[in-house]
Amino acid sequence: MHAFDPNDYRKRVLAAVERRGGLAESDAFELYDIPLADAPRLSDADVAARVEQVWALWQKLRDHPKFRVLAGLLVEAHQELSEPLLHTGSRLLEADRVKQLRDRRDAERYEMLDAAIERLIQRHNGIPAGKIAGLEDIGRLGGLTVAEVAARVRRHRIIDEAPAAPPPPAAPALSTERRRQIRSLLAEYERLIAGDPVPTLLSLLDMDFSAAHRSNEIRLRAEALRARTRELPPGRLRVVLDELLIHIGDLLEPGGPLVDAYLLTITESVTDQLRPQVRAAVLVEDLLVAPDFDYLLGVAIAGGLDRANAERVLIALADELGTTVEGHEHRAARHRPTGSTHTGSATPSSNHTTGAARTPADGAGAARTGGRAAGTPAGTGTAGGAAGTGGGQRSSEGAAPPQGGADAPGAPEPEQWQRTPYDGTTQSGRPWEAALRAARASLRAGKPKEAAAFIADARRLVGDDAAAARSVRAVGEDVERVLAEAVVHWRAAVSCCAGRRFVEALAEHLDFLDRRAADVANPDPRGASRELLIGRARAAVIEAGRLFEALPADPGLRMQAVREVLEVCADHAEARAALAELRVAAPEHVTVSRKPDGTVVITWTPSSTDQAEYRITRLLADGSWRVVGRTRGVAMEDGGAPAGPVPVYGVVASISGRASDMTRSDRTAAGTGPSASDGRPGGPAAPEPEPSGLPTVRGLAERNGLLVFQWPTGITEVMVVARADAPPIDPDDPRAQRWKVTNMRYEIEGGVRIPAEIPRPCHVAVASCRREPSGTLTVAAGFGAAARLRWVR
Repeated sequence: MHAFDPNDYRKRVLAAVERRGGLAESDAFELYDIPLADAPRLSDADVAARVEQVWALWQKLRDHPKFRVLAGLLVEAHQELSEPLLHTGSRLLEADRVKQLRDRRDAERYEMLDAAIERLIQRHNGIPAGKIAGLEDIGRLGGLTVAEVAARVRRHRIIDEAPAAPPPPAAPALSTERRRQIRSLLAEYERLIAGDPVPTLLSLLDMDFSAAHRSNEIRLRAEALRARTRELPPGRLRVVLDELLIHIGDLLEPGGPLVDAYLLTITESVTDQLRPQVRAAVLVEDLLVAPDFDYLLGVAIAGGLDRANAERVLIALADELGTTVEGHEHRAARHRPTGSTHTGSATPSSNHTTGAARTPADGAGAARTGGRAAGTPAGTGTAGGAAGTGGGQRSSEGAAPPQGGADAPGAPEPEQWQRTPYDGTTQSGRPWEAALRAARASLRAGKPKEAAAFIADARRLVGDDAAAARSVRAVGEDVERVLAEAVVHWRAAVSCCAGRRFVEALAEHLDFLDRRAADVANPDPRGASRELLIGRARAAVIEAGRLFEALPADPGLRMQAVREVLEVCADHAEARAALAELRVAAPEHVTVSRKPDGTVVITWTPSSTDQAEYRITRLLADGSWRVVGRTRGVAMEDGGAPAGPVPVYGVVASISGRASDMTRSDRTAAGTGPSASDGRPGGPAAPEPEPSGLPTVRGLAERNGLLVFQWPTGITEVMVVARADAPPIDPDDPRAQRWKVTNMRYEIEGGVRIPAEIPRPCHVAVASCRREPSGTLTVAAGFGAAARLRWVR
């Protein structure tokens, strides 16, 4: 067993566990970093030592900004997780169980790859060497590495294909790094100079995409720009222009293939930008209508293309999605009938009734009937449009196909292909169309697993028809996306219910599962069903509402009553807002003493607010605070305190996300004690604690829609922290949003503008910052009493 390295453990184990969805997707051997293969050889003492090392790290990570939630769950589950590992007999049984569990997970990861390999072996009696790259792409979809795919492929016979003719010499191409450099420099130039966008090097020279081969004109314009650049004062703008001119000299001035390579880069970039927009634009009408085409044409031109190439790119994208452009049907791919899609959409009312019956060969009519039905999910409509149009392409090649569905010549018998309950008869005689229509209908009905079975039928029946395969692939991608989203929502729903966040579970996750993935079961076979979770969540929300209605008015009793509501439903919005209005009393009389062994003992008088948790921090020499620990008691020992004078400690009480002011060991909560300025007993009392020794912001208020406050003397930067459900605990609150504001920006705008994306109402707090000589920004560990506000605008 390898030595334990905490940094490596965080990156290798905790990051992977959190990425997969938490404890439910892991096992004790992984969590305690014990190799499964070593389980029979390890002694109980070795395992106990490793468990202690990992357990100690989990406790330290409970305040980690990234892993604090996961570490808290691990600490709570420590006894249950570690118990089977500490004794040889139970450890071997657990190892067998975990091995079977991991084998099942591997089988799920390899499922898509194994299906593709099996199909290749059926068709070619082996795996053609030219197909291995495609198998690697399929493996990546399942989270497999190239090495894992290669290990799977080696089990089968590899068929060496006849050597192909040597490819022509590759045209010069721009490296990925050079593309990134040019994009970054142009973006920075746009930020430095206000004016029109500069998407390309040609735009920088005030030239069009079509003028890229005018080498003489490019050289003259580049020389003029160099002359103007030399006149600029030293600064970032001059540096950026110098570097851009180097790229112009390397790519545009020589002319020839390098210019073509750069133009190809521009075209690919604009195409990638337009592809999702075109997909969205054809969602409803099953073609790119003229107004959308004109708008996207402007987007392409703004991206650096000229009009002719912009039209060519948009028409190519329409072909890629199996549709046409209104008014440009004559420029569609040659295998598509000009005007069929346009004719079908010219009278929208007919699309719902006679579109399919009027033209048997036009599969788009049936697709529109499903794609434009009321209440259809957006993703389904896109798939339907693309698939239906694709279905109409094949039948336009020559004469119309024979009628009769499965009875048509060459069509397979229904019992040979109809694995799922749908009508296999089609007007065009192509059984895959019936399967595809059934898949779209199931997807609209919220049954993606049923849709996946229909897609499997369609893929088996489509054969070598490339246009039909593209239609099936489009719907299949939508089905796979919904299935993947369902797994994510299932995990989130289970996690929310476990954390009693029932409002979030109902609104964001269980609702999706109910509407879009009703036939997807809980990935955990031992877990609760969707119906059970919905019933439990609704009952909890109703009970929390009843308890909230009965809250007492007495502030002394109200805190406990609000916490009882949150015990039932942790994200009850009204209860959290009521909690935010209640103040947590600070602890008092923090005293410190050092034991003979150097350990510092910190004690304090408890907060008058019942059931508070206390966070203890130590003041460091650089003015920052380090968390020592958390406890519900009234004392804590700090074994890591430095030698010498006893450090200053601060204690903060908190309940359900609400935190009190800090009480320091050199200053009591009432404000009596040593002065921060002279450090002598009996000095002047400080008006309020100063987190990290920084003066606090005061007078936080709202004026004319802006956040205004009094800047402390010597402070030029502040950190604004906002949280919707409760006041921020501290500037590092993981559930809050934060942004830095300088006094210059504050003066220019007359205050601080709250970003529009932050929900209203919300809780806002402002912490002071200090810029160290090294350039590091130190943020105060907390907020002043007058630096908190509830924002309702």
